[in-house]
Amino acid sequence: MTVQCRVTVDDSPTLEEAAFLAVPRIGETVSLAIGGAATSLRVSRVVHLPEGLSPDGAAIVLELTSKIL
Repeated sequence: MTVQCRVTVDDSPTLEEAAFLAVPRIGETVSLAIGGAATSLRVSRVVHLPEGLSPDGAAIVLELTSKIL
């Protein structure tokens, strides 16, 4: 079973959907295909939205960054 999350990268206004085995935690590194290539990104924020507040029905939004400190 997977968890569907909406994902934004580096403060981009574009949201994409991604599936994870479990919700990533802040500080964890995840790998996503961006532009056809696998990219390592760090989770900077996890937002859990109550049912009905998201226009597309997604309950979890992940903010990811390529700027790994």
